[in-house]
Amino acid sequence: MMENNKWYVLQVQTGSELDVQKELLRRGVEAVVTIENRQIHRAKQWISKQYIVFSGYVFIRMMYSWSQYYILSGINGVIRLLGGGHQPEPLTQSETEWILSLNDLLKEPSVLKLTENSYEVISGVLLDLKDKIIKVERHHRRAVVKLHIAGQEQIIKLSYVLQMPDNNGD
Repeated sequence: MMENNKWYVLQVQTGSELDVQKELLRRGVEAVVTIENRQIHRAKQWISKQYIVFSGYVFIRMMYSWSQYYILSGINGVIRLLGGGHQPEPLTQSETEWILSLNDLLKEPSVLKLTENSYEVISGVLLDLKDKIIKVERHHRRAVVKLHIAGQEQIIKLSYVLQMPDNNGD
C-alpha cells in the first residue's frame, strides 16, 4: 500500500515546523523538515547554526483522503495542504527526490568565489541551483533562490562560505 503514498507540502505556522513534524511522526505520518547548517556571524566569527530552510512548511508522505485531512487539521500549528481545493496536488517525482536529498546536501554550505562585481559557485547545493539564484547577499553570505514547489513560488536563502585563496595568490 506504501506505493500509493505521495509526498505533499503541509503549510504550518512559522516556528511550529519541528513540533508539527514530531506530532506527525507520533501519529505514523512520515514528515520531513528541511534543515540547513547556516553560517551566522557572531562575536566577530562565522559559526554554524541549524536553520529551517522552508519556514512554515513540512513535507509529508501519505495517501490523501478526507479522513487523513481531518487528522492533519487537528494538529496544533497546521494551516493547510498546498495544491488547493478538495484534492491537493502532490509533489512531482523530481520535486520529491530533490526535497528528500536536500537535508544531506545542506550539511555543508556551498562555496562561492566572489569578485568585485560577480560571483562563481564552486561547490555545494547552489551549484545545482545557480540558474535560480536571484541575489547574493555578500554581507550575510546568503544566496537568495527562487524555486517552484507544489506549483507555488518559494523564495529561500541558503548560506555559503567563501573559497579560500590558494597558495599562488588567486
